[in-house]
Amino acid sequence: MANFAKVLLLLASVATFVYTFFVVGKLMLFLSTPRSISKAHTWIFNLLDNKSRLETAYGPIVFDTLYLIAFIFQHSFLKSAMVKHLWRTLGLAAAERTIYSLTSSICLHYLLENWLPAQSIVLWQIDVDESAPLWWTFVVTHGLGWAVIFGGSLIMDLPELLGIKQVYYDLKEYGEPIAYKSKELRNLYSHFRHPSFVGLSVILFATNVMSLDRLLLASLLTVYMYVAWSTDDKDVAYQKQQLQCKKHELKAQ
Repeated sequence: MANFAKVLLLLASVATFVYTFFVVGKLMLFLSTPRSISKAHTWIFNLLDNKSRLETAYGPIVFDTLYLIAFIFQHSFLKSAMVKHLWRTLGLAAAERTIYSLTSSICLHYLLENWLPAQSIVLWQIDVDESAPLWWTFVVTHGLGWAVIFGGSLIMDLPELLGIKQVYYDLKEYGEPIAYKSKELRNLYSHFRHPSFVGLSVILFATNVMSLDRLLLASLLTVYMYVAWSTDDKDVAYQKQQLQCKKHELKAQ
C-alpha cells in the first residue's frame, strides 16, 4: 500500500513537471513576444498633462501588484522551515519540492491569465516590426537570456529542481538526492535554486514597449531575486573552482 501511494506520488510529480513546462512556455510568450505600438501610448514625461491616463492605469497597477505579491509570498512562504516541518510531519517530505513547483506554477499561471496591461503610460517604445535589425536584436537578446536560464537549470539538476528525483528516490528507498552532492554544492543550493539572475533581469527589462505594468513586473521580480539570493564568498569560490575544473576537462579532450 505504501509503495502504491509512492507510485501515485511519482505520477503526480511527473504531471507537475509537465505542467510547469507548460506554464514556463506561457511565461516565455508573455515576456518575449514583441509588443505592438499603439498611438494611445503616452510617454512618462507627459504625466503632468495627462491626468486621465494616470487614472486609467491606476486600477491595473493595483491588481497586478496584488498578483505579484501573492506569487512572491507563495514562493517564499513554502520554502520556510515551518512549512518544510509540516510536510515531514504529514509524511510528505519527499513531495516537498513537487508541491512547491506545483503551487508556484499555479500562482504564476493565474498571474499570466489575469494580468492587466497599463499601456496608457510608457517609458519607451520601439517598433521592432518595421526594422529587421531591431527585430533580430530583440529576438537574439531574449533567446540568449532563455538559453542561459534553461542551461543553468539543466546544470543544477532539473529533475531535482522540480521534485521528480526526490519522489523517485523515495520510491526506491534511496537517500535524499541532495545527500549525494558535495557540502559546497549543498551550501550553494541553500542560498538559491534558480539559475541566472542576469538572464531573467535582461528578459524582464529588454522589452520594446516599457509600459507601466511591465515596469512594475520587472522591478518587483528583480528586487525579489536580489533579496532572495544570498550567496556568500564560499559560493563564489566554489563556482570559480568548478569553472576552472571544466576548463581543464575541455583542454584535456
